[in-house]
Amino acid sequence: MSTTAFLGANDELAQARIQFRSQPHPIPADARVAYKLAQVALVLNSFNRNSASIENLHLFTWSLQSRRSGQMLLSWWLGNRHASTVTQRSDPHLPVALNVGLLRGMVEITGTNQSRVSLQPSGVLFAQQINSDDDLMSAEKTYLRQFKKLSDAAVSRRLARNS
Repeated sequence: MSTTAFLGANDELAQARIQFRSQPHPIPADARVAYKLAQVALVLNSFNRNSASIENLHLFTWSLQSRRSGQMLLSWWLGNRHASTVTQRSDPHLPVALNVGLLRGMVEITGTNQSRVSLQPSGVLFAQQINSDDDLMSAEKTYLRQFKKLSDAAVSRRLARNS
């Protein structure tokens, strides 16, 4: 039985031409490697000695994903959180950006169990270039400045974590 016989020869749907077209879907900004690398550079540049534990790097890049996650971390930081709240967060796009950063010589991963990420001179220069342009990533820079100079110890103290 043909489609026209089933629907009726005069049915609009039977006469309609159906086409499937592939349309590109925009990639969210935080899934773009260049943007994520810029976030990594800014976050690490906000930490003492341009270096942070992988756990804290995940936490702060996660907090840059949305206004809600940023407000949540800031609330935890200021002590306005529930005691049962888990403060360990993961950024699913960070591993790819770190691999590219390693290949480009922008970051180095060291420490026990490869648990520490540090900006290398080219990564520090990248962060400085971003910081020198007021229009570039202004929301991210304003957000990170609220935390002053960061360190792994300060994060552990503020969030009452034992890393």
